[in-house]
Amino acid sequence: MIAPKLSLYALTSLARSLSRPSALTGRAIGATLRERIILRVSSVNSCTVCSAVHGALARLEGLSRDDVRQARAASKEHLDDRTLLALRYAELRTVGWEREYPDDVAAFEKAFTPTKQAEVRAIVDLFTFNNRFNNTWEAVLPGAEGRRRRMGIG
Repeated sequence: MIAPKLSLYALTSLARSLSRPSALTGRAIGATLRERIILRVSSVNSCTVCSAVHGALARLEGLSRDDVRQARAASKEHLDDRTLLALRYAELRTVGWEREYPDDVAAFEKAFTPTKQAEVRAIVDLFTFNNRFNNTWEAVLPGAEGRRRRMGIG
């Protein structure tokens, strides 16, 4: 699998995230959900850089290695329904498929307040850009494919 690179969609995602700077902190959704979302988005985008960095940050926030693995895979084991809804929505927004799955989007919007929805969207958008930017440059460094295999992404 080729990791997604910088694109117009990624640049649009950056613009959307920067239009809501206060939402980027993730204060309303909490640090653990924020890190889970970042791990899921980074996995969807096959970004080894963000996956490694945020895997370590998630551990500092109290998530176990299994929690990190589950977030990357959006595994249904031991995750509450709200977390699963947020991770599913993050997947859809990361690849621009929100319109194709309106029921999933509606379930996400029903489960989260507008403030929390804005935070999830801003974080997904920022990391969609970050991941694809990193992938663009990381891919030219020797050993990129091996790093992706070791991380279990891509």
